[in-house]
Amino acid sequence: MKLRTYTASGYLLLLVTGCTVGPSYQKPDLAARLPAHYQQIENSETPKNLVTKVVSKTDRWWTSFNDDAINQLVDIALSHNGDLASADANIRRARTHLKVVDSSFLPQFSSQGRIGRDRFSKNSELLANIPIPNPKVDFVDYRAGFDASWELDLFGHSARLAEAANARITSVEQEREEVALRVAAEVVRNIIDYRAWQLRSKNASANLENTQQLLNLIILQQKEGLISESEVAQATTAVHQAAAIIPSLQSAALAALMGLTVLTDQSSEEVTAFLQADTDIPSVPNYLDFLGFPSDLLLRRPDLRVAERELAAATADIGVAIAEQYPRLTLVGNSGLDSITPGKFTDLASSYWNLGPQLSIPLFTGGRLAAQVKSREASRDAALARYRQAVLVAFADTETALIHYQREQRRLTQINHALAAQQHLLHLAEKRYQAGDTNFTDVLYTRGQLAQTREQQLASEQALAKNLTALFKSLGGGMKT
Repeated sequence: MKLRTYTASGYLLLLVTGCTVGPSYQKPDLAARLPAHYQQIENSETPKNLVTKVVSKTDRWWTSFNDDAINQLVDIALSHNGDLASADANIRRARTHLKVVDSSFLPQFSSQGRIGRDRFSKNSELLANIPIPNPKVDFVDYRAGFDASWELDLFGHSARLAEAANARITSVEQEREEVALRVAAEVVRNIIDYRAWQLRSKNASANLENTQQLLNLIILQQKEGLISESEVAQATTAVHQAAAIIPSLQSAALAALMGLTVLTDQSSEEVTAFLQADTDIPSVPNYLDFLGFPSDLLLRRPDLRVAERELAAATADIGVAIAEQYPRLTLVGNSGLDSITPGKFTDLASSYWNLGPQLSIPLFTGGRLAAQVKSREASRDAALARYRQAVLVAFADTETALIHYQREQRRLTQINHALAAQQHLLHLAEKRYQAGDTNFTDVLYTRGQLAQTREQQLASEQALAKNLTALFKSLGGGMKT
């Protein structure tokens, strides 16, 4: 590094007030990289005043489903989940590290004491010039004292360390928020899946029973010579196909239940107690009242706040590296009592002390300190690039989740219309059968078609609720108060 000279008054000013070297952090304004509105909203038929109006003033976004089991199990998961316990430990560690850094601003004191048997070498330089034929070289030494040191933070080395530590505490805290968001979303998704698989399994069982009834009627008709053997084979195939669907649906429901036990740290019996049988899939709102604007993602999403705080910490690290190129001034001193005679240990003559400044100047380090600065600058640049990329990914995640939500909402609307029409057909078929205009086989065929449409409806409701959960997650949850 270049040696710098200061006038006496200038150096005295530095000694008293100090300065902080390195770049001062300024939060990047990345809102301009995001559009003013979500593209899917601009192209949607949904009224924009309903979409962009932020009325959700809570971060408990899962309560939007108005489902007691979701509310209860999410609360349990947020209190008992192992990943959150680990995140809490990381926060405690980061806060403890800050206390370690803050201690460097204060004077450091230590004390010591000893009683030792000492022997000097007669041939050492200590006694070589003493004209005593037989000097005493064996002693019992009694010593007690304390040391003190206080580094003056002239160039902000400790200040930048504290700045980086503070930024990393916030980063770790936001990582915990990100874990909580993920855990809550996983609980909601598993509850949606559990209920959907249960309802789909029940619908499949009803369809199997209907298909079996149809097979029995076709066998009777075939015995009477009314239909061919191939129609019996087709009906038999339909029965086996209907039966084959049920085990996979039951396995999927069990997998969702097991997922909830892991997330909540509860037994399957305890979790099942919250999940009532034959409960509908959680409903979703007809319009979006929680989106806000793309720029809100910078405040909402924990992962973006983590990336921003890591950038702040990386910027402060540069200042630490630069400060290490400058002189470091420490006030050091020690005092105490030292005597070889126990009775004179507390005498004034046994006291010793020293006090003075200690200056450390890095003159030649083989380029290590300069390289360290460049390394920290590269880390800052990488953190900035990650932050910018994270913002773009967050917007893309939200747009994608919004597309899936809106498309599935339209699909479910069409399926509901088809289901209503199918129910009307069944009603007509039953009336014709009661009037004697058709046989019961037509009724069973229509019931089978209705079961297929009902399966489509349940699958769409499941997908829509999960898409809404994904949208909430991509937004970082609800708006915080």
